[in-house]
Amino acid sequence: MSDAGNQDGFFSRWGSRLTKARNFALNTAFVLFIVVLLGALFSQPEMPTIEQDSALFIAPSGTLVEEITPPRDWPEVIFNTADSGLIAVKDLMESIDLAAEDERITLLVLNFDELGGLTPSRAIAIGERLAAFRATGKQVMAYTEYSGQMQYLASSFADEIYLHPMGSVMLTGLVGERLFFADLLEKLKITMHVFRVGEYKSAVEPFSRNDMSDSARKDAKRLLDGIWQDMTAAIAQNRDIALDSVIEFSNDFDRLLENAQGDGARATLDSQLVDGLLTKNAFRNKIGEIVGWQDKALNGIGFQSYLAIHADRYSGSNEADQLVGILTVQGGIVESGPAGADLANAEILVDQIRMAKEDDQIKALVMRVDSPGGSAFASELIREELSALQEAGKPLVASFGPLAASGGYWISTNADVIYAEPTSITGSIGVFGLVPNVSRSLNAIGVNADGVSTGPLARGMSAVGELSEQAQKILQLSIEHRYGEFIELVATGRDMPKGAVEAIAQGRVWSGTAALEIGLVDELGDLDDAIARAAELAEMDNWRSVDVLPPLDPQSLIMMELMNAALGQSVLAQWLSHLPWLQSAKESLSMMSVFSDPRYMYAMCLSCKTL
Repeated sequence: MSDAGNQDGFFSRWGSRLTKARNFALNTAFVLFIVVLLGALFSQPEMPTIEQDSALFIAPSGTLVEEITPPRDWPEVIFNTADSGLIAVKDLMESIDLAAEDERITLLVLNFDELGGLTPSRAIAIGERLAAFRATGKQVMAYTEYSGQMQYLASSFADEIYLHPMGSVMLTGLVGERLFFADLLEKLKITMHVFRVGEYKSAVEPFSRNDMSDSARKDAKRLLDGIWQDMTAAIAQNRDIALDSVIEFSNDFDRLLENAQGDGARATLDSQLVDGLLTKNAFRNKIGEIVGWQDKALNGIGFQSYLAIHADRYSGSNEADQLVGILTVQGGIVESGPAGADLANAEILVDQIRMAKEDDQIKALVMRVDSPGGSAFASELIREELSALQEAGKPLVASFGPLAASGGYWISTNADVIYAEPTSITGSIGVFGLVPNVSRSLNAIGVNADGVSTGPLARGMSAVGELSEQAQKILQLSIEHRYGEFIELVATGRDMPKGAVEAIAQGRVWSGTAALEIGLVDELGDLDDAIARAAELAEMDNWRSVDVLPPLDPQSLIMMELMNAALGQSVLAQWLSHLPWLQSAKESLSMMSVFSDPRYMYAMCLSCKTL
């Protein structure tokens, strides 16, 4: 007994010591982290100076989004994993606009190799800012070691493009691929009850088929061909080469590579997609010949430091200035819960819209949409609040980014004017229902559901029992009714006959250019065009735009400041940024959280996220 007691005492003592050591290490690490952040927050680093004839270096590393959302809790600040490495599109473009007016900046140097989140619409929008910069008589030069087609599309707006001698440019064309789970669901004995309206509403096909339907294939092919035509035409025009040469590079690269004896860089140069082959040091020296050097460093500044210098550009604005509010809706639309780059929380958005409605300085609102839709009910909550804003006498202009489909279009139906970019993806006017049932899976492993109820629906809607015919009828009728409401909203908002809306609805998706032709949008243009139109509708002469952001409590404000003060990403965030498959899985899981509507009704274009 005494031996056992001594052994217990030995392990107990060492266990206690290990626990104390672990707690001490964690507490010490946390305190050091807070000290570093507070030091960064309250320190006043010396701002870099910009010499005459400087270069602005735009070499972003991260993922483009419409808006970076504030952190929701302390773990996000500490680990910085939720929105780490995100870059707001407007920040990147604003740096170009500022440089165009800055006499000290004479050259833009681009490298988009590490920039994700580029879509055709974003690449062209950035390119248009580069074209405006060049129109001032200044120069743009781009460099790449490996350029995907979206990165190259943006770079093609430069005066000159240089490629590493061992680098490559790939124009593979667009693809829309989806995974289909019908066989898997059958093997797992999961019944996915699908309710839909419309021949083209293909969002639910992955749960009911093993391949694309003919109508879905035809619709996707039409959309991709239109966007690819816009992309290749832009590249051909920017590079001053024949469109056929761009198409040849994409379709027959194997033959071009064979002619270049396997040298991809040489094949790219021979096709006139780049102006020369230079090593990184050689390109750096070339830039040095143009802008000169400062203490062995190129005479220039990075775009994020450049923006930091101009952070107070609105501080001197008149408080009485009239404002155009900008509301960003990005990600799948949910009724409540989290928000971020992947999810648009209707509850938060409604509060933001009310803020804009009740703010006397805000005379008009521009809603920037980058969303595939989501919950039909949540979409309606947002639309209703937007209508209330209009009833208060404030114009509403919708601006479509890369994607404004299904619920993303639903919330825009009442807008006074709708702007889309040529390669925006929109439409997908349709509603579907999705109800999973695992009763067969449970039966297969010997688990059976049984019970009593006061009415047929109580058990007829059970997820572990069979979905009754009565429940299926109710859901189908509800979906058809909601689809009718969607059609009515579009017909009223766009001043179109219902029959005309029905002909272009049924879940079909359209590019911005096609949407203009069929009347789903009013104008082709970017966010700036939409803002200017909103100011015009509100009859404002002296105005500026301002982001309408969710109200932040004191804790959130502190977290935001700490996050902004942190120098670079956390170690964990840096590690995650090198795992693109993990980022893709995170996005997929975030999208799955959209399917949380207790009504089981969704206005959402799942296929649009893969195009």
